[in-house]
Amino acid sequence: MAVMENETWSQTAYVPHYLLHGDPFASKLSKEADIIAAFYICIIGNGYVIYMTIKRKTKLKPPELMTVNLAIFDFGISVTGKPFFVVSSFSHRWLFGWEGCRFYGWAGFFFGCGSLITMTVVSLDRYFFKICHLRYGTWLKRSHAFLCLAFVWAYAAFWATMPLVGWGNYAPEPFGTSCTLDWWLAQASVSGQTFVVAILFFCLILPTVLMIFSYVHDYLQ
Repeated sequence: MAVMENETWSQTAYVPHYLLHGDPFASKLSKEADIIAAFYICIIGNGYVIYMTIKRKTKLKPPELMTVNLAIFDFGISVTGKPFFVVSSFSHRWLFGWEGCRFYGWAGFFFGCGSLITMTVVSLDRYFFKICHLRYGTWLKRSHAFLCLAFVWAYAAFWATMPLVGWGNYAPEPFGTSCTLDWWLAQASVSGQTFVVAILFFCLILPTVLMIFSYVHDYLQ
């Protein structure tokens, strides 16, 4: 009962950051800064991903499948995220409403999380099968790699979809021309706090620790 009362009080007192200054989708940056950001996003980052995607052959070894998967996630960020941000930056405000905001936030989190988890799987594969247990490395088949890829996609989809079904939320970022996870929910309720803590642990801290562990032991071998 005490927890429910505390949560109710927090929700009553909490005002989302995007409602504090009028129009939640109006850019808080200068128009010049938005235009510079739009040009930067248009130019930077696309060439390498496209090159990596085209270069790969049809018959790939299991580790190479992970590299292609990483390229796909990076390409997904470019395709689903950059057009929204570029158009909004040139317009000096977010143009796609709340539904577009949620899609943009979901896509950014999904592809970003998938990219990080893919890099984690690559680091673990390198540590366990290329450094410590070489004899098992030859057992890895393409089917095993596809199972790992299925896990990565399911993992990223699970965490990215939680805000769409009520645990967490997507909201405009403070500067107004894009959307992201509503980190400020941690100030609003116990549910918001648990969501923020969960995604920080499972989508950032845990993958980062596993990668550091793998590469440090790789270096020490």
